[in-house]
Amino acid sequence: MRLDRVGKRGHASGMPGWDSSKGSIEALHRYWISRAGGLAPQRHEIDPADIKPLLPFLYIVRFEREPFRVRYILTGTEADRWNGFNLTGRYVDEFLSRDIHGANRILLDCYAKAFETAGPVFGTYTWPTRAGYKLAVRFGMFPLRVGEHVQQCLAIEDYSGFPPAMADDGVPFEDTTPKPAVDPKP
Repeated sequence: MRLDRVGKRGHASGMPGWDSSKGSIEALHRYWISRAGGLAPQRHEIDPADIKPLLPFLYIVRFEREPFRVRYILTGTEADRWNGFNLTGRYVDEFLSRDIHGANRILLDCYAKAFETAGPVFGTYTWPTRAGYKLAVRFGMFPLRVGEHVQQCLAIEDYSGFPPAMADDGVPFEDTTPKPAVDPKP
C-alpha cells in the first residue's frame, strides 16, 4: 500500500480530505496495519518510499530495557522544526525535568504502553504558543518488531488541527545541551 496512489477526488486512496502536506495519523495507521495485519510488523517491512509524504513528520525511536528508556534514532524535518532542534540520539526522559507542560511525560507513558502491548497508541498533548494559546497536538505510535520482540516504534505528530501561522508560533522546546566552545582565533 502506497500513500501516493490517488483515488477519487484527488485524495490518497481511502483517505477523504487527506492533505499530504500534513502528518496523517490515520494514513500511517492504515499503512502499519497493512504490513502485518494489525500485529506489530518487522522494522524491515516498513518501506520509506511507501510513506514518503509522511516522512517529514515521523519519529523512529528505539526502546531500551532495564531501565526502560526511549531514544530517538531518526526524526523528520517537520518534527525537528516543531521541536526547534534535531532530537536524534536524545532520550525522551532527558526532557522531563525541564518540560513544564507535561508533553514529554505523556509521550514517555504512551511509548511504554506501545512497547508493553505491541499495539498502536494514540493521544494528544498540549503545547503553548508564544502568544499564550495552547495547541492540541495529536500523535500516533506504532510499535515495530526487530526479530521476535518489539524494539522500535514509528511515531507521528499531526499539526493539521490548527492554522499554520499558529503552529509556527509554537514555543520550541529549548535545547539546553552544552555547545562546544568556539575558538575565537581564526
